[in-house]
Amino acid sequence: MISSTISRYACRIIIDRENYDKAFLYAAGFDSVKNIFLGEKATKWMKRNGEMDGLTTNGILILHPNRNTEELSDDDVPPMYVWREVSVDGDIYTLRETRSSSARGALVPEETNMLQDGTLIDLCGATLLWRTADGLRKSPTAQELEMALDRLNAGKPQCPVNLNTLIIPKKKSSKGGGSRQPYVYLRCGHVQGKHEWGHHALSNGQQSYKCPICLAESERVIQLTMGMESSFHLDSGNLDYAFNPCGHVASLNTVRFWSRIPLPHGTNSFHPVCPFCTTLLATEKPYVRLIFQDHLFDN
Repeated sequence: MISSTISRYACRIIIDRENYDKAFLYAAGFDSVKNIFLGEKATKWMKRNGEMDGLTTNGILILHPNRNTEELSDDDVPPMYVWREVSVDGDIYTLRETRSSSARGALVPEETNMLQDGTLIDLCGATLLWRTADGLRKSPTAQELEMALDRLNAGKPQCPVNLNTLIIPKKKSSKGGGSRQPYVYLRCGHVQGKHEWGHHALSNGQQSYKCPICLAESERVIQLTMGMESSFHLDSGNLDYAFNPCGHVASLNTVRFWSRIPLPHGTNSFHPVCPFCTTLLATEKPYVRLIFQDHLFDN
Protein backbone atom coordinates (compact mmCIF):
# COMPACT_ATOMS: atom_id res chain seq x y z
CA MET A 1 0.00 0.00 0.00
CA ILE A 2 1.10 3.58 -0.64
CA SER A 3 2.16 5.19 2.64
CA SER A 4 3.27 8.61 3.87
CA THR A 5 5.06 10.04 6.87
CA ILE A 6 3.22 9.75 10.20
CA SER A 7 3.79 12.45 12.80
CA ARG A 8 4.71 11.38 16.32
CA TYR A 9 2.06 13.91 17.42
CA ALA A 10 -0.66 12.49 15.14
CA CYS A 11 -3.39 11.90 17.72
CA ARG A 12 -4.35 11.33 21.34
CA ILE A 13 -6.44 8.54 22.84
CA ILE A 14 -7.80 9.51 26.25
CA ILE A 15 -9.27 6.92 28.62
CA ASP A 16 -11.93 7.86 31.18
CA ARG A 17 -10.42 7.16 34.63
CA GLU A 18 -13.82 6.41 36.14
CA ASN A 19 -15.11 4.36 33.19
CA TYR A 20 -12.00 2.75 31.72
CA ASP A 21 -14.04 1.12 28.96
CA LYS A 22 -14.64 4.59 27.49
CA ALA A 23 -11.90 5.88 25.18
CA PHE A 24 -11.95 9.04 23.07
CA LEU A 25 -9.93 10.02 19.99
CA TYR A 26 -8.54 13.52 19.44
CA ALA A 27 -6.42 14.87 16.60
CA ALA A 28 -2.85 16.05 17.34
CA GLY A 29 -0.71 15.37 20.39
CA PHE A 30 1.28 17.29 22.99
CA ASP A 31 4.93 18.13 22.31
CA SER A 32 7.81 18.16 24.82
CA VAL A 33 6.64 21.45 26.36
CA LYS A 34 3.04 20.23 26.71
CA ASN A 35 1.63 22.27 23.84
CA ILE A 36 -0.64 20.86 21.14
CA PHE A 37 1.55 20.30 18.09
CA LEU A 38 0.11 21.31 14.72
CA GLY A 39 2.01 21.95 11.51
CA GLU A 40 2.30 25.42 10.02
CA LYS A 41 -0.13 24.52 7.22
CA ALA A 42 -2.65 22.86 9.54
CA THR A 43 -6.21 24.22 9.50
CA LYS A 44 -7.16 26.19 12.64
CA TRP A 45 -10.24 28.19 13.63
CA MET A 46 -12.12 29.65 16.59
CA LYS A 47 -15.39 27.99 17.58
CA ARG A 48 -18.53 29.85 18.62
CA ASN A 49 -17.76 29.29 22.29
CA GLY A 50 -14.42 31.06 21.86
CA GLU A 51 -12.27 27.91 22.01
CA MET A 52 -9.68 27.16 19.35
CA ASP A 53 -9.92 24.00 17.27
CA GLY A 54 -8.02 22.57 14.34
CA LEU A 55 -7.16 19.64 12.08
CA THR A 56 -3.79 18.01 11.48
CA THR A 57 -2.17 18.60 8.10
CA ASN A 58 -3.19 15.24 6.62
CA GLY A 59 -6.11 14.56 8.93
CA ILE A 60 -6.96 11.91 11.53
CA LEU A 61 -9.81 9.82 10.16
CA ILE A 62 -12.25 7.67 12.14
CA LEU A 63 -14.75 5.03 11.07
CA HIS A 64 -17.35 3.39 13.32
CA PRO A 65 -18.55 0.18 11.62
CA ASN A 66 -21.54 -1.89 12.61
CA ARG A 67 -20.01 -5.34 13.10
CA ASN A 68 -23.39 -7.10 13.24
CA THR A 69 -24.12 -8.41 9.73
CA GLU A 70 -26.08 -11.52 10.70
CA GLU A 71 -29.45 -9.98 9.85
CA LEU A 72 -28.41 -9.61 6.20
CA SER A 73 -29.21 -12.33 3.69
CA ASP A 74 -26.51 -13.91 1.53
CA ASP A 75 -27.63 -11.85 -1.48
CA ASP A 76 -27.77 -8.46 0.27
CA VAL A 77 -25.21 -5.89 -0.92
CA PRO A 78 -24.97 -3.34 1.93
CA PRO A 79 -23.43 0.10 1.32
CA MET A 80 -19.87 1.08 2.16
CA TYR A 81 -19.05 2.50 5.57
CA VAL A 82 -18.22 6.23 5.76
CA TRP A 83 -15.05 7.82 7.11
CA ARG A 84 -15.10 11.01 9.18
CA GLU A 85 -12.38 13.36 10.41
CA VAL A 86 -11.80 14.16 14.07
CA SER A 87 -10.57 17.57 15.23
CA VAL A 88 -8.17 18.60 18.00
CA ASP A 89 -11.17 19.22 20.25
CA GLY A 90 -12.75 15.86 19.38
CA ASP A 91 -15.51 17.11 17.08
CA ILE A 92 -16.47 15.04 14.03
CA TYR A 93 -16.44 16.46 10.49
CA THR A 94 -17.06 15.14 7.00
CA LEU A 95 -13.92 14.55 4.95
CA ARG A 96 -12.15 17.40 3.22
CA GLU A 97 -12.08 17.47 -0.59
CA THR A 98 -8.46 16.33 -0.42
CA ARG A 99 -6.54 14.96 2.53
CA SER A 100 -4.47 18.12 3.09
CA SER A 101 -7.02 20.74 1.98
CA SER A 102 -7.15 23.91 4.08
CA ALA A 103 -10.97 23.92 4.01
CA ARG A 104 -12.51 21.73 6.72
CA GLY A 105 -15.56 19.55 6.13
CA ALA A 106 -19.03 20.01 7.59
CA LEU A 107 -19.61 19.45 11.31
CA VAL A 108 -21.46 16.20 12.14
CA PRO A 109 -22.77 16.91 15.66
CA GLU A 110 -24.70 13.64 16.00
CA GLU A 111 -21.55 11.51 15.70
CA THR A 112 -19.00 10.90 18.44
CA ASN A 113 -15.25 10.51 18.86
CA MET A 114 -15.75 7.76 21.46
CA LEU A 115 -14.03 4.60 20.27
CA GLN A 116 -16.11 1.45 19.86
CA ASP A 117 -15.12 -2.15 19.34
CA GLY A 118 -13.97 -2.32 15.73
CA THR A 119 -13.42 1.42 15.24
CA LEU A 120 -10.77 2.17 12.61
CA ILE A 121 -8.34 5.08 12.97
CA ASP A 122 -6.35 6.23 9.95
CA LEU A 123 -3.17 8.29 10.48
CA CYS A 124 -2.38 8.80 6.77
CA GLY A 125 0.18 6.02 6.46
CA ALA A 126 -1.10 3.50 9.00
CA THR A 127 -4.57 2.30 9.94
CA LEU A 128 -5.29 1.17 13.50
CA LEU A 129 -8.03 -1.26 14.55
CA TRP A 130 -9.45 -0.55 18.01
CA ARG A 131 -10.61 -3.63 19.90
CA THR A 132 -12.18 -3.57 23.35
CA ALA A 133 -11.73 -6.25 26.00
CA ASP A 134 -15.42 -7.13 25.76
CA GLY A 135 -15.22 -7.30 21.98
CA LEU A 136 -12.22 -9.62 22.07
CA ARG A 137 -13.98 -11.90 24.55
CA LYS A 138 -16.84 -12.27 22.06
CA SER A 139 -14.50 -12.78 19.10
CA PRO A 140 -13.17 -16.19 18.09
CA THR A 141 -9.86 -17.21 19.62
CA ALA A 142 -6.95 -18.58 17.63
CA GLN A 143 -7.81 -22.03 18.99
CA GLU A 144 -11.43 -21.72 17.81
CA LEU A 145 -10.26 -20.72 14.33
CA GLU A 146 -7.90 -23.69 14.21
CA MET A 147 -10.79 -25.97 15.23
CA ALA A 148 -12.97 -24.50 12.45
CA LEU A 149 -10.16 -25.11 9.95
CA ASP A 150 -9.67 -28.65 11.28
CA ARG A 151 -13.40 -29.35 10.80
CA LEU A 152 -13.19 -28.15 7.21
CA ASN A 153 -10.12 -30.24 6.44
CA ALA A 154 -11.66 -33.24 8.27
CA GLY A 155 -14.31 -33.31 5.53
CA LYS A 156 -11.50 -34.39 3.16
CA PRO A 157 -12.38 -32.12 0.23
CA GLN A 158 -11.47 -33.84 -3.02
CA CYS A 159 -10.01 -32.65 -6.31
CA PRO A 160 -12.14 -34.16 -9.13
CA VAL A 161 -9.19 -34.19 -11.55
CA ASN A 162 -6.24 -35.33 -9.44
CA LEU A 163 -8.55 -37.50 -7.26
CA ASN A 164 -6.69 -36.57 -4.08
CA THR A 165 -7.56 -34.92 -0.76
CA LEU A 166 -7.02 -31.17 -0.43
CA ILE A 167 -5.83 -29.38 2.71
CA ILE A 168 -6.29 -25.65 3.36
CA PRO A 169 -3.03 -24.42 4.96
CA LYS A 170 -2.55 -21.82 7.69
CA LYS A 171 0.11 -20.03 5.63
CA LYS A 172 0.37 -19.46 1.90
CA SER A 173 3.24 -21.26 0.21
CA SER A 174 5.25 -19.30 -2.35
CA LYS A 175 5.79 -22.54 -4.30
CA GLY A 176 2.09 -23.22 -4.74
CA GLY A 177 1.69 -25.75 -1.91
CA GLY A 178 1.95 -28.95 -3.96
CA SER A 179 -0.81 -31.28 -5.14
CA ARG A 180 -2.88 -30.92 -1.93
CA GLN A 181 -3.11 -27.12 -2.15
CA PRO A 182 -6.71 -26.05 -2.93
CA TYR A 183 -7.63 -23.45 -5.55
CA VAL A 184 -11.02 -21.88 -6.26
CA TYR A 185 -12.48 -21.06 -9.67
CA LEU A 186 -13.43 -17.41 -9.46
CA ARG A 187 -16.67 -17.55 -11.45
CA CYS A 188 -18.34 -20.65 -9.99
CA GLY A 189 -16.59 -21.14 -6.62
CA HIS A 190 -15.72 -24.83 -7.06
CA VAL A 191 -12.60 -25.77 -5.09
CA GLN A 192 -10.05 -28.10 -6.70
CA GLY A 193 -6.36 -28.88 -6.75
CA LYS A 194 -3.82 -27.51 -9.20
CA HIS A 195 -4.07 -29.09 -12.64
CA GLU A 196 -3.97 -28.16 -16.31
CA TRP A 197 -7.39 -29.54 -17.32
CA GLY A 198 -9.44 -26.84 -19.07
CA HIS A 199 -6.65 -24.26 -18.93
CA HIS A 200 -5.98 -22.45 -22.19
CA ALA A 201 -4.87 -19.07 -23.50
CA LEU A 202 -7.36 -16.79 -25.25
CA SER A 203 -6.68 -14.87 -28.46
CA ASN A 204 -6.27 -11.62 -26.50
CA GLY A 205 -3.47 -13.13 -24.42
CA GLN A 206 -5.54 -13.65 -21.27
CA GLN A 207 -5.93 -17.01 -19.55
CA SER A 208 -9.12 -19.04 -19.20
CA TYR A 209 -9.85 -21.87 -16.76
CA LYS A 210 -12.79 -24.19 -17.42
CA CYS A 211 -14.21 -25.82 -14.30
CA PRO A 212 -14.41 -29.62 -14.81
CA ILE A 213 -17.51 -29.80 -12.59
CA CYS A 214 -19.82 -27.15 -14.08
CA LEU A 215 -17.79 -26.18 -17.20
CA ALA A 216 -17.99 -22.47 -16.31
CA GLU A 217 -15.12 -20.37 -17.66
CA SER A 218 -13.12 -18.33 -15.11
CA GLU A 219 -10.47 -15.75 -15.89
CA ARG A 220 -8.35 -17.03 -13.01
CA VAL A 221 -8.11 -19.48 -10.14
CA ILE A 222 -7.16 -18.37 -6.62
CA GLN A 223 -4.88 -20.20 -4.21
CA LEU A 224 -6.62 -20.62 -0.82
CA THR A 225 -5.14 -20.14 2.62
CA MET A 226 -6.57 -19.52 6.08
CA GLY A 227 -6.63 -16.02 7.58
CA MET A 228 -5.33 -16.77 11.08
CA GLU A 229 -5.38 -13.31 12.75
CA SER A 230 -8.28 -13.81 15.15
CA SER A 231 -8.94 -10.10 15.81
CA PHE A 232 -10.00 -9.66 12.16
CA HIS A 233 -12.67 -12.39 12.33
CA LEU A 234 -16.24 -11.55 13.33
CA ASP A 235 -17.10 -15.15 14.21
CA SER A 236 -15.87 -18.72 13.97
CA GLY A 237 -18.62 -19.73 11.55
CA ASN A 238 -18.30 -21.87 8.47
CA LEU A 239 -15.17 -21.08 6.47
CA ASP A 240 -16.92 -21.11 3.12
CA TYR A 241 -15.84 -17.77 1.61
CA ALA A 242 -12.54 -16.30 0.41
CA PHE A 243 -11.34 -12.81 -0.40
CA ASN A 244 -10.68 -12.05 -4.07
CA PRO A 245 -7.90 -11.94 -5.29
CA CYS A 246 -5.69 -13.04 -2.34
CA GLY A 247 -7.60 -16.19 -1.35
CA HIS A 248 -7.69 -15.75 2.44
CA VAL A 249 -10.52 -17.92 3.81
CA ALA A 250 -13.08 -16.68 6.37
CA SER A 251 -16.80 -16.73 7.18
CA LEU A 252 -19.49 -14.84 5.25
CA ASN A 253 -19.87 -12.26 8.04
CA THR A 254 -16.13 -11.56 8.01
CA VAL A 255 -15.63 -11.19 4.25
CA ARG A 256 -18.79 -9.11 3.86
CA PHE A 257 -17.79 -6.82 6.73
CA TRP A 258 -14.28 -6.05 5.44
CA SER A 259 -15.42 -5.68 1.83
CA ARG A 260 -17.57 -2.73 3.00
CA ILE A 261 -14.67 -0.80 4.55
CA PRO A 262 -12.90 1.46 2.02
CA LEU A 263 -9.48 1.91 3.60
CA PRO A 264 -7.52 5.04 2.61
CA HIS A 265 -5.18 4.23 -0.26
CA GLY A 266 -2.63 6.95 -0.84
CA THR A 267 -3.80 10.48 -0.03
CA ASN A 268 -7.05 10.85 -1.96
CA SER A 269 -8.50 7.41 -2.73
CA PHE A 270 -10.27 4.71 -0.72
CA HIS A 271 -10.49 1.00 -1.48
CA PRO A 272 -11.48 -2.16 0.47
CA VAL A 273 -8.58 -4.48 1.26
CA CYS A 274 -8.11 -7.93 2.73
CA PRO A 275 -7.42 -7.41 6.47
CA PHE A 276 -4.94 -10.31 6.54
CA CYS A 277 -2.59 -9.10 3.78
CA THR A 278 -3.87 -5.60 2.74
CA THR A 279 -4.32 -6.72 -0.87
CA LEU A 280 -6.80 -4.51 -2.73
CA LEU A 281 -10.08 -6.40 -3.20
CA ALA A 282 -11.72 -6.79 -6.59
CA THR A 283 -14.35 -4.10 -7.15
CA GLU A 284 -17.08 -6.21 -8.77
CA LYS A 285 -16.52 -9.42 -6.78
CA PRO A 286 -14.56 -8.79 -3.56
CA TYR A 287 -15.15 -12.31 -2.26
CA VAL A 288 -16.21 -15.69 -3.61
CA ARG A 289 -18.28 -18.48 -2.08
CA LEU A 290 -16.38 -21.77 -1.79
CA ILE A 291 -17.98 -25.02 -2.97
CA PHE A 292 -16.08 -28.07 -1.71
CA GLN A 293 -16.44 -31.66 -2.87
CA ASP A 294 -16.19 -32.94 0.69
CA HIS A 295 -17.62 -35.56 3.08
CA LEU A 296 -17.66 -38.03 0.18
CA PHE A 297 -16.55 -40.86 2.45
CA ASP A 298 -19.09 -40.32 5.24
CA ASN A 299 -21.47 -43.16 5.98
